This record gives sequence, C-alpha cells and structure tokens, in this order.
Amino acid sequence: MAEPRRLKELADRIHRSADMPDGPLVVALSGGADSACLLWYCRRQGLRVRAVHVHHGLPASDRLQAAAEAIAAALDTTLVVRRVSLAAGPSPENQARVARYAALEEEARPGEWVLTAHTSDDQAETVILNLLRSSGADGLKGIPSRRPPFARPFLSVPRSMTREAATLAGLPWIDDPVNELPDPLRNQVRHRLLPLLERYNRRIRQSLATTARLVAGDVAQLEEASAAAVETSAESAAMAASLLTTAPPAIASRRARLLLAAAGLEAASPDAVDGVLSVARRQTARHQPGAGLVVEREGAMVVARKGPPAVPEPTVLQPGVIEFGPWEFEVFVTDRPPVAMPLGAAWMVADADAVGDMTVEPASRHPEVMRWLADAGVVAPRRPAHPVVVSDRRPVWLPMVRRLPGGWVDHATRRYLVVNSRIRRTWQT
Repeated sequence: MAEPRRLKELADRIHRSADMPDGPLVVALSGGADSACLLWYCRRQGLRVRAVHVHHGLPASDRLQAAAEAIAAALDTTLVVRRVSLAAGPSPENQARVARYAALEEEARPGEWVLTAHTSDDQAETVILNLLRSSGADGLKGIPSRRPPFARPFLSVPRSMTREAATLAGLPWIDDPVNELPDPLRNQVRHRLLPLLERYNRRIRQSLATTARLVAGDVAQLEEASAAAVETSAESAAMAASLLTTAPPAIASRRARLLLAAAGLEAASPDAVDGVLSVARRQTARHQPGAGLVVEREGAMVVARKGPPAVPEPTVLQPGVIEFGPWEFEVFVTDRPPVAMPLGAAWMVADADAVGDMTVEPASRHPEVMRWLADAGVVAPRRPAHPVVVSDRRPVWLPMVRRLPGGWVDHATRRYLVVNSRIRRTWQT
C-alpha cells in the first residue's frame, strides 16, 4: 500500500529533526504514541532495532503491554517484556521511572543504544519543572540527548507530530492514563501552564526546547572545566581544598557538588554547596549538608565523611602483602642490608632476629601513640584507625609517622626484616 502523502511529509520532517545514534538500537516501547512513532521511524529508515517494554505493575500496565505487543507485531519487531516491582515512596511516578531505567539499562546489550521517545514537549515541561525547583543552569539544560546507554533522538520533534505520524501509520497505540491525572505536577504543567504560556508565545514549547539545547552546550563546557579528582572510600570522599579555593565561583560550586555526589548526596542544595566552600576556605570548621554527612577540612583536603573510619581488626605481620583497612604492608626478610637507611617514614627496617611475633593493630589500642599521631598532623577522626606495628605487645613503628625503639639493626644484624607501607587510594574523576 502506498504511503499517504501526509505521512511521508511527517517522516521527512522527523528525519530533519531526529538525532539518531550509530550502532544497534533498542526502543523503549511504552505502548504510547511517541515510542510507537520512534519504532516506526527506525523501521522505516531500515535501522537495526528491537524493542523492550517495561511492565510496572500499575493498574493500566496490562493494557499498555498489550498495546506495545500489538505495535511491535505491526512493525515486525522483536519485543522483550520486563516486569519490575516499584519501591515504596511518596511518588509512584518517580519510583516507576527509576525502576524502568534500571530495567532498560540491564536489558541493553554491549554497544547497544536504548532509545527513549522524549519529545520537545517533554523537554519544555522538564525545563519549567526545573525552573520551579530553582535548579540553576543544570536544570535549564533539561533532558540530556545522550547519556550512554540512553539516547533521545526526538528531543527536537513535537509531540503533535509523533501522535499524528503514529495514527496515520495505523499503529494501535494508547495513552497512559497516568498522564491525565490532575495531581502530578508535570501533568499540571502540561495541561494548564503550557497552554496558558502559549497565549504569549505560540512556540513556547519549541522555545524552551531550544533554550535547553543552547544551555546544554554551555553546561558541557562548565562540566569539562570543573573536572577534578575525588578520593573515595566506603566512609568518605575527599578533594584537595585548593581545587575549591582557587577556582572561579562557578567552577568551585560544581566541584563542591562533585565532592558531595561522590559521598552520596545527589542534587546538593545551594546551602550545602556554600557550606563545603566555607569549610574549604577555613571560614567554618565543619558543615553538615545532609544525608548523614559531615564536611571538614583535614590538612590540605576537604573531606565529606559518612561516619568515622572503620577500625580494622589486628592482623599478623608476615612475609607477603598484608592488608589493614585501606593500608597495605609489603613484608620480606633478607640477609642483605638495604642500600640506605633510613628509607623514609613509609618503611621500617628491623633486625629480624630481635623482634618477636609482629602484628598491625589500630592506634585505638595504644593510647600512648596518639600524641605522636597528632604531632604528625594525622587528623583526629583518622587517629583511632591508624596502624601501629607491634612486637611483643610493644609499638615499634607508626607507619608514615615515626620509628619507635625496638628491634633496631646494628653491626651484629644477620637478617633484615623490611616492611613497606602504602595506602590504597581510589580516585574518581
């Protein structure tokens, strides 16, 4: 059957606006008009594509699944149905979104792009919602067009165009009843606010979508300039204070958000960001931004800590590589003296025959060493978990701090115990 002229015209207009990624594709097929149009467009272009439908277990989910199956059958496309359970929460819509994206990401194969059918109308709604939440430039950039494995090729395509194309193509799509409920704020923006704004600008949806695209380019440059290394562990995230104190305000604020996000606080408030910067400048001793975090200046670093560092259990020190919390000790015995002694605070050289059974223990078990740790600049939260090398129940070495009496080498030493200490560091950039 020949394609209707209007449908061909719509396909041409969509083609001029669509931003399709290269490679194998999977369409997130909801059963609605937008995703039906996206799958139809992919098939019309001869692209390699399959479809996935996520069943949310909501009242209308069975009908939406049936529509998705009918659309996939009409377009001769393989369809996979994923069922998810929604976590409890104040917003079922948000819980559904989180579960849906997790399922789609799990379904994506290596190298495959997951296409969602967000339109320019969705982009306009998102920009307005973010403006209402005072989310700054990051909110004005709206929905990102690419965030692997997700791509949104229809962000410049109006919803009216996708609905018309899906209808003319004879696809059996249905509307999700949730989109008509009066309560969700997005629906109020869609059905009340945007029609009102159209009285002042008939192209307000396209204007907001264009604004998002332009701001996204600026934000991308800011993000690139704000890249900074963050040291992460199970209990904390840390960043060099100089990265926050010497950068221009816009860059410093983004780096503070990066630090807080690495510590587990996503979408940090302006007050939380200002608190981090105040700590970095030593204007405030500590700041509690939320999520159980405490931010403090520790020497040259600003640390966002979720709790006190875990205190490891004592460990026997024997030849090989020994782990003690984030520390590693490389131990070996040799009959050849080191070329130079001392080798630095990270090393210990002892008479292997003069020391007894050796263990690494937390400093909390040896209160007498706390003063030395403080004098060496070890910050108070880290002192209880700092390692102490013990021989015959007596401290003989504080790694990275000082060597203590016991087991020193001399002219009579025949075997040398050599221990190298280091801290395992995990960096996020």
